[in-house]
Amino acid sequence: MSSDEVHGEADAIQPLSSHPYSLKVRDAKVEEAENEKQTNNESGKVGVPSIPSVSSARFVTPPLTKRKQELLRWLLDRYAESVNFCIQKCLEHGLTSIASLHRVAYEEWRSRFDIAAHWFNSAGHMAVQTLRSWRRLCRQGEADPEKPPVYKARTMRLDLWELGGLCRFRGNAIQIRIRRSEHLWLPLIATEHHKRTYLHDWREGRSKVGEPTISLLRDKASVSVPFKRWVKAKPVEGVCGIDINERSVDLCILKPNEKPRFLKLDVSKLPAIRHASQLKRRSIQKKLDAPPQRPLQKRRLRAKYWHRESNRTNQILHIVSKRIAEILAREGAELVFEDLTNIRHSMRSKRKSENGRALRKDIRRRLNQWPFRKLQLYVEYKAMRLGYPTHHVEARDTSSTCSVCGVKNRVNERVFSCGVCGFKADRHLVGAWNIAVRWWTKNVGSNVPPEWRQMQPPVEVAVPLMKPEAEAQKSRHNPLRDLRTASSQLRSLLFFHRFLDSQQVPACLPGLLVRSLRI
Repeated sequence: MSSDEVHGEADAIQPLSSHPYSLKVRDAKVEEAENEKQTNNESGKVGVPSIPSVSSARFVTPPLTKRKQELLRWLLDRYAESVNFCIQKCLEHGLTSIASLHRVAYEEWRSRFDIAAHWFNSAGHMAVQTLRSWRRLCRQGEADPEKPPVYKARTMRLDLWELGGLCRFRGNAIQIRIRRSEHLWLPLIATEHHKRTYLHDWREGRSKVGEPTISLLRDKASVSVPFKRWVKAKPVEGVCGIDINERSVDLCILKPNEKPRFLKLDVSKLPAIRHASQLKRRSIQKKLDAPPQRPLQKRRLRAKYWHRESNRTNQILHIVSKRIAEILAREGAELVFEDLTNIRHSMRSKRKSENGRALRKDIRRRLNQWPFRKLQLYVEYKAMRLGYPTHHVEARDTSSTCSVCGVKNRVNERVFSCGVCGFKADRHLVGAWNIAVRWWTKNVGSNVPPEWRQMQPPVEVAVPLMKPEAEAQKSRHNPLRDLRTASSQLRSLLFFHRFLDSQQVPACLPGLLVRSLRI
């Protein structure tokens, strides 16, 4: 693409000083104060300890003009070609760092690509990270060493302008450098949630942005911007162990000189949503694969129901994570998860397990769709935003170890039963209890207080998590449903009173009908 083509549209590329979005940039004093505050926090000079809180905000642009779409698509192609070029050079010369890659391949890249030199740094970082992940997978036996990775994603992650990069975040727009004095401006739609949660603190200098990720969605662009801020750590009064299961999230709260308390949150809607979406997609595939085949309609319907399943799942996960964050703030407890890294390896294979049995295909599909890591991520960033740290402990034998005597038992049912001391409890609550105790005994105290060895009933049992408006709609009066219920009850009573004469009707029927129909 030539320089004349890049300058084809005035609103797509403008100098920094003349663009209207440049009025929203923070002044140099705010930037300087932010950098000084960040340096003091990282070096430990501040008296009050702080913890980093990182969360990403997804912005969407208005419908772009054709000129901007073509330009953004051209930049995505150049970025992918640059990443693949850097991957090839790293494999040829055995390079593992961006500095060595710059010494070997920068001049050749500069002669092949007619874009700003800063694009080489962003593409090189992506290539080095991709190769690092590929080598780790090769060591674990999950990747083929003879097949090097190829970057095919239609996204680009760009370095920040302040660090010698390519893009600058302006609050209501993002500026991307193409060449010298040539920039692409993408306006962003900032909702009230964005302004309240992210942009207000960013303009006040209490948070800073990271490397944005940009992708093209039909006629719009999607921009994901990470925001990092340092939150004052809250005083910790106890430990909260969390055991994430397929149908429930179990919490155990431990505090000094107090007995353990337990909480069970119901998330049984998640597998029901996934199962219903799976049946719907299977039905669509069966109908549309029959002649005459309709691949475009099939793709559109599958994407529609996939997005619907994703939105419903994310809504429930956000409600659960918000509930857990409120419990942490109320109890003043730090968060402890079990480390579930590589847990899906045992679900993806058809090979037999240690006990000689293999998982069925439907069970493997169900367990691989279990969104435990997404729930952990949601809870982590919401807890860190409140000032409570997050930790992980080993997940082995948390649900099969007795919390009283410490003996490992075989668990075959929902209720855990110890064969040595006779202790019985819900195995999920036992798992949450052991997670909290492991972190406490390893990092807080050498011995667990004896009063913690007494199982207490759950202090709180959460109802199925739904929004208030959904509950109101569910409880709304439905005359047709009440009529069906009354008809069913009438048939049952007539069945039990069939020995009566046909002209004799039980005296309770009129009152029953009135109560059922709510007249």
